[in-house]
Amino acid sequence: MANSADARTTRSGLKGFVERNRTLETYPVGGHRWAMLMLTVLATVVSFYEFGFSGLLPLWFGALHFTPLQFSYFLAFAVALSAVSASIGGPLADRHGRVIVIDVCLVVMIALTFCNLLMTNFWSFVLIRGAMNLTAGLTWGALGGLTRDMSPRVSRGTAFGLLTFGAVLCLWLWNFIPGITLPYLHTWQSQIWIMGGLSIVMGVPVLVWLKDLHPSLRLTVVESADVASAGTSAPAAAMESDVPGGAREAFGQLLSHYEPWALVIGAVAFLTIAITVQSFGPLMFTQQFKYSTAAADRITANFWFLNLLTLVPAGYLSDKLGVRKPLSLIFAAMVAVLLLWWIPTFAHPLSMRGQEVVTLLLGALAAAAYIPWTAQFSELLEDISPALQATGWSFFQLVYRIWIAISGLLIVSVAAKHGWETWMWVALGTVGLFAASLLSIRGHWLPVRAGEPATATTPSASTRPSPA
Repeated sequence: MANSADARTTRSGLKGFVERNRTLETYPVGGHRWAMLMLTVLATVVSFYEFGFSGLLPLWFGALHFTPLQFSYFLAFAVALSAVSASIGGPLADRHGRVIVIDVCLVVMIALTFCNLLMTNFWSFVLIRGAMNLTAGLTWGALGGLTRDMSPRVSRGTAFGLLTFGAVLCLWLWNFIPGITLPYLHTWQSQIWIMGGLSIVMGVPVLVWLKDLHPSLRLTVVESADVASAGTSAPAAAMESDVPGGAREAFGQLLSHYEPWALVIGAVAFLTIAITVQSFGPLMFTQQFKYSTAAADRITANFWFLNLLTLVPAGYLSDKLGVRKPLSLIFAAMVAVLLLWWIPTFAHPLSMRGQEVVTLLLGALAAAAYIPWTAQFSELLEDISPALQATGWSFFQLVYRIWIAISGLLIVSVAAKHGWETWMWVALGTVGLFAASLLSIRGHWLPVRAGEPATATTPSASTRPSPA
């Protein structure tokens, strides 16, 4: 370890600074570990600014002179661009560390947020928002990898509940703040100033205090939060041999297994409901139910509000019971039942209060189904190889963003030709695909017994199966 430490002190540039000042040599415990996770949450909020447009979309159509169809073409282009960057960002984070990727992308995202004020037409919108998508794609693998790094398996669900909380908090803010301030401030530019200011407030603590794990620690599977220190005893040579040499090798190792394909495709299909609300919620409520832009923003924000409040408890419940798959299946079934009741009411709309209740429940149940899946996927990646964690989350983002590109075109086309009710029936079908993907994966169906000894193992010594 002395030689590797000496090597780090001689390095220059941003990577050398991160290794000398932003790297933990021992595994963090207690409040220190949770502080690192909370800083990761703040970074996630800012990174998801790429998707912070649905609340302003009805205003942008008029002010920047483009149509919903043009927006769907942009969405396909932008998320395809971010899918490519996601496939690059994960292997970079696995090879060179999480924090260096997060820091650079965070600074760029904050700057691009204020560049939104320069948008005057559709093509300036494409340029700036496309750059935001490109930057965010690079970030997600590092954020998912760092969340895994800072969370032992017994609290993995809670940790990914917090990570997803950051992403959903961003979406909620971009709907909630316009919903309460547009009646007074009136312009979309005012919202950019507000959200840009918040990005600085959230980004500065991340840039100052967020730290990475030493590379050998990232290759350690930590089972219990009770572990005091995982040490850094892994030989440097062994460490280097475990880390893939490039993106092709990393994805080759990962995608030679069936399970990542099944879990990712099923989960991305299930996220169709969130994609619809995220990108087109206000548009659906203004077109289908004739609500004002502010009212549609408030109803859409309700989906994310209870979704937010459910994420961490759902992860905690999954950790407490020691199961993943059964909880995801139960809550997915409840989502299906709610959609089966709600969709037929599109022809005879509920009251505004009724719509608010439905979106609240739909957001909560979707979160409760998704979070146990995140823990299961992270543990599956860990079982394949801890050196592939960020690559695995990049693969998820790659598929997710490709589906956003495809579904964006589908949503606009189906809604225009057949109505929003028809599209929501399609969204209901994706819940069934999610359930089928979970049933295809082996795992526990009953809670595991508590009291298993806490261990911290290297990958070769870790044989404990992931919770279902």
